[in-house]
Amino acid sequence: MRQRQRKGFSKMKNVIITGANSGLGFETAKKIAADHDFRVILACRNEEKAARAKSEIISATGNEQIVSMKLDTSSLASVRAFAAAFIDRYGTVDVLINNAGISPMRESGVTEEGFEVVFATNYLGHFLLTQLFLPHFSADGRILNVTSDMHNPPGGIEWKGVEYLAHDALSDRQRYSYSKLCMIYFTHKLAEVLKEQGSSVTVNSFNPGFMATTNFSGGHMDKARALVVKTTMPDRYGDLETSSDALARIAIDPQFVGVSGLYYDRSTNIKGSSDLSYVKENQEELWQKSLEYCGIRA
Repeated sequence: MRQRQRKGFSKMKNVIITGANSGLGFETAKKIAADHDFRVILACRNEEKAARAKSEIISATGNEQIVSMKLDTSSLASVRAFAAAFIDRYGTVDVLINNAGISPMRESGVTEEGFEVVFATNYLGHFLLTQLFLPHFSADGRILNVTSDMHNPPGGIEWKGVEYLAHDALSDRQRYSYSKLCMIYFTHKLAEVLKEQGSSVTVNSFNPGFMATTNFSGGHMDKARALVVKTTMPDRYGDLETSSDALARIAIDPQFVGVSGLYYDRSTNIKGSSDLSYVKENQEELWQKSLEYCGIRA
């Protein structure tokens, strides 16, 4: 993205990207950092990798306002500590990109608070983080929830209830799909709540598509799978350069001010998500149980 001064961003704005030390998060951070109006906060669980990513972005962009901070979205305690530290240091959030995620192929089990780890990492930690930041967003703040077209996997999935996803889905092969469906439910419900409150803060979902550069499988397996996806399911394939550029644009370009509750598909193009993702009863169930899990009073 070309460096330029944007109307409405006269002072440095704070952009938080979770899981920004590699893949989509890293490339998006680098593109946003190229515009020196923005301070980019790399919120990552691995501090060593985050420090390396910070150095690389500064070197590539010349923007020295790149910050790495510890955040493990699988831990609600870590989420609270990160939010408190950020608010104390910077006060205002302008853009929050909820990107961090894990695959059940690499991690399983329960978190320190007793939640299924994929549900907690990919969804619940981001739900809490967003809730903690809501009072601290700038007037034109933006929230972007990175989801996946695997929220609607080949063959589909059925809603089994929040308690199942949060506690009992330990061996369910569709845990990743459910976590990404939850991110879309969260987007739809939060957009509705913000509108009812008269807030100008916006929230949208973004699907980057399947990319070989993710850390979900690693190495040759990812490359082989990406080739298969690109050949057999081109509607699910994502190009890192294209998707990161689109995510960065949606996050900071003026043309996306006021746009909320939408699903962007591997670009700045709007698409409908799955039929299941629009079921209001499921959105409401997830919202209420998430508030309960996070100890937030409605």
